[in-house]
Amino acid sequence: MSINTQTWVAVLDIIALTPEEYDAILRKMDVEHTPAPDIYLHIAAPLDGGAGLRVIELWSSKDGFESFIQERMLPSARALGLQRETTVTVTPLLNAFAPRASEITALAQTRVK
Repeated sequence: MSINTQTWVAVLDIIALTPEEYDAILRKMDVEHTPAPDIYLHIAAPLDGGAGLRVIELWSSKDGFESFIQERMLPSARALGLQRETTVTVTPLLNAFAPRASEITALAQTRVK
């Protein structure tokens, strides 16, 4: 039996999604309290020029990411009436470096609103 140890990087460029809409989707999915079992990390940042948002995630399973999109993210966005052009790429992780990993969670609390 072979064990899959591949980690995946998912990048979603979501055109015209506002920070308020992003927050609404997160609340609808309740991901901060009930995250998907295969996710390691989620980061969101504005696209250049405020054209939307880029979400970068690390996943232990490509299937887990794809299931999350189909079963939680898309239904939540639809329920909120949000439909945005989105480019999704999923590639194997080459390297990860986080010398201050213990500080990452606190960064979200300093977000400019």
